[in-house]
Amino acid sequence: MRIAVTGLSRGENPQPGAAIIAGIRAAHPGAFIVGMAYDATESGIYAHNGPDAVFTIPFPSEGAETFLKRIDEIHAQTPFEVLIPTLDSEMELMVELESELTARGIRTCLPDKDAYLRRSREQLTELAFSAGVTTPRTHAVYTVSRALLLGREMRYPVLVKGVHHDTHLVENEAELAGAVSLLFAQWGAPVLLQEVISGTEHHAMGIGDGEGGLFGLCSIRRPSMHGLGKNVGGITVRDGALREVCERLVRELRWRGPFEIVTIMDETVNRHFLIKMAPRFPSWVGFPTGFGANFPAALARFIVKGTVPDPVPEPVAGWFYLQHQVEVFGQTEQLDALSGGGSWLGTDGARFQRA
Repeated sequence: MRIAVTGLSRGENPQPGAAIIAGIRAAHPGAFIVGMAYDATESGIYAHNGPDAVFTIPFPSEGAETFLKRIDEIHAQTPFEVLIPTLDSEMELMVELESELTARGIRTCLPDKDAYLRRSREQLTELAFSAGVTTPRTHAVYTVSRALLLGREMRYPVLVKGVHHDTHLVENEAELAGAVSLLFAQWGAPVLLQEVISGTEHHAMGIGDGEGGLFGLCSIRRPSMHGLGKNVGGITVRDGALREVCERLVRELRWRGPFEIVTIMDETVNRHFLIKMAPRFPSWVGFPTGFGANFPAALARFIVKGTVPDPVPEPVAGWFYLQHQVEVFGQTEQLDALSGGGSWLGTDGARFQRA
């Protein structure tokens, strides 16, 4: 089993790659892992039991031709059979290039283009309606004047979202005009105005089988800033209503591959409001592995064997995780090789960080 994984940073805004590698290694110690990084200082490169070989890759914004050229170079030097992309910024390009990757003998587990686009911010309201899921009132605007008019109707505060990224909470017309103008400049039109839902934030991670079913689900609630405090990242829950939201969305899209669904539970109406559906594992994907729910290993088996594996056991309620800082280390020759030559292959089969 030879698997390439992206998203290796474990800094202030951790990426999922290092946790995915750890999960695969826990189930398949002999797996050969190729790390793909955008920067030589991504800390997951140097983590314990990290990748066996590491290569730098171009940013998705550089386009398909540049990306495929680099993949061909890496694949010729260090063959791999599976690619697991992990970052939002990569996913559209990966979906577009799935057939190209397949032709090169590289398997992935991605939604089709239609499903990928339907869960985007711009189309999320339509998806929710089709799936029978509740979502906050959301309006697409193409001018600042239209945004100000809708802002008066919706009443403040209002969430202002870029069509691809970024969210601002605004309290008045001046803040609304500034946020809309900024997002137009950064991401183009439309900008989305969304009502604010008060409640508890929930996240659900799973894997869709591409036929409308899923073979694993782990749900957490985010604690408030009070009580357990901001250091607790999440607490597992078993919530039938949240599971139903996930099942409806996966069935409607015939979703294939990992996903993260975010909702707000409004207890005044006892209902989950859909906020987001991301086309990849979340950064906390490694958390359930510690108590027997190994999502990265299940995904790897699904891709390699081509058949749906046994379901990942649903975690019991009450597990929590904490985020903490850990120092990693490496040798300057590793850093120099990656910064200058774009690759590090290890020594005599040793793990990257032990070379």
